[in-house]
Amino acid sequence: MKVLVAEDDQDQLELRSLLLSQSGFEAIPARDSAAALRAAVDQRPECAVVDLHLPAEEHGLGLIRALKALDASMRIIVLTGMDAARLKRMPENALVDEIIVKGSSSAQLIETIRAWERALPAPEKV
Repeated sequence: MKVLVAEDDQDQLELRSLLLSQSGFEAIPARDSAAALRAAVDQRPECAVVDLHLPAEEHGLGLIRALKALDASMRIIVLTGMDAARLKRMPENALVDEIIVKGSSSAQLIETIRAWERALPAPEKV
């Protein structure tokens, strides 16, 4: 499964990408919302892990809207250090599949993506 990782903190981007790769996913790293959208158009990931502050909240929210416009079936996980309840009151909440507060266990991120991967239809055999 291809997973887009949109994170403006280089260390966090590398760490999350490595974690996903070691967990068997194809990580597609992007340092800003423009790079993330280009990668999504080119590589068509099934899932995106988006830092809400990319570097500002409006960039993360804009990316969420753009990704869903590109592919309505794309699963989106938002990573945020802010109050998750605040995001739940925003219109973009309807476009998000999961909100994970930064500092939570990485196992939660991996298990969420694994569950979605198991739910995907099996690839067609040719």
